[in-house]
Amino acid sequence: MQEEHKKAIQRNFSSLVEGTDLDSMVMALYEKGVFSQQMIEPYRDTSITPRERKRILYREITRRGPQAFTMLLEALREMGHWDLVRDLDPNSPLQLRARRPVLPPNLSGPQDNFVSLTIEKHKPKNNNNDIIKPRPGSDAPVPPPPVNSSEPVAIPCFHVKESTHFFEDDVSRDIQLYRTRSRKRGVLVVFSYISFLLNIEPNRDGVNVDCDKLKYLFSEIGFEVLTYQNLTLEQTRATLEQMSSVLAGYECVFLVVSSHGHERRYSSDTDIRCSDGKFISLYAIVDYFNNRKLPNFTDLPKVFIFQACRGENEDFVQGGGALAPDPLPLHHAEKPLYSNILIANSTLPGFISHRDVKAGSWYIQVLCEVFAERAHDCHVDELFTLVDKRLRLRFGRQTSSVDRWGFNNKLYLHPGLYE
Repeated sequence: MQEEHKKAIQRNFSSLVEGTDLDSMVMALYEKGVFSQQMIEPYRDTSITPRERKRILYREITRRGPQAFTMLLEALREMGHWDLVRDLDPNSPLQLRARRPVLPPNLSGPQDNFVSLTIEKHKPKNNNNDIIKPRPGSDAPVPPPPVNSSEPVAIPCFHVKESTHFFEDDVSRDIQLYRTRSRKRGVLVVFSYISFLLNIEPNRDGVNVDCDKLKYLFSEIGFEVLTYQNLTLEQTRATLEQMSSVLAGYECVFLVVSSHGHERRYSSDTDIRCSDGKFISLYAIVDYFNNRKLPNFTDLPKVFIFQACRGENEDFVQGGGALAPDPLPLHHAEKPLYSNILIANSTLPGFISHRDVKAGSWYIQVLCEVFAERAHDCHVDELFTLVDKRLRLRFGRQTSSVDRWGFNNKLYLHPGLYE
């Protein structure tokens, strides 16, 4: 390793030790050939504290040859450690970007969210940090772990503006705020379907661009990020069934579903195509989050974003969306079945949703820009209004829609600000 690279690691030694996850970094460097299988065994020695094992790890990297520094930077980029990349590499394109706050020890941050299959495979079976576990005695298929693209996450060309203060409840008004102040601000869960069995639908080129932008945006805001790609119908259902173990402790959840969509005649519902060619409906996905299935998360704000066609019509002339059918009356219910749910669709029922094979979908492009620019001073309702305005101004041929099911408080995301 070059002397300047050794000095860069030494200068940032404390930040590397305090700001990274041991298991994730060890396995990432193993995958990149920096360490052999035999060399990573000492880092599983639980008689040594994780912090001390990390100190040993970063000292050892300086002795691992000329490519070790480059591999370390790649691993840090893939896991979302943008600040550490900036500090280690003065030539990084991230140098002009604003910095994110460093999390104190023992608090997991958004940099721990990009999970590789190899990392999951090598975790001890009794690891208590598994994200999703099947319920004892359940016959449902075990949901697959969240996955990461084999390619490094591209650095999107937008800056997330941070909040300077927390918004407070206005006691003179009836509308209150959802609480979003802790370091467990929220979790983003992304289901993306790109390729399909027997080519029953064309591949959705450009979707990985959307995923990279969403990962970056929400990790910068302060969210955990989990991504699932090309799941079958049964895998999708199994993963949704286990969402309660994902949501525990967080202040809000955003769930993004990106796939081919098909209109349901005489209904505002939409069929979403899974990778095996089978369908799951939009409302069926939302139903996994109702108050009967998730009674402990009744008050949790849940935001759904669907990037999918909802028909075959082109939206040349702007018009109103179809009204959702009135829900069936609930008799003798202590609580409503649905509450604190917001559903955002990239297009109206019956219309197509546009996607650029290089830049990603129109809707996700605009959404990431607006959230990055205005999440510091606008609540989520306002953000989606701004998304629709910009979508129409820039492209002119697509109208988004938002439905609220008992979503009666204001949700500020407070990017970069923590109590």
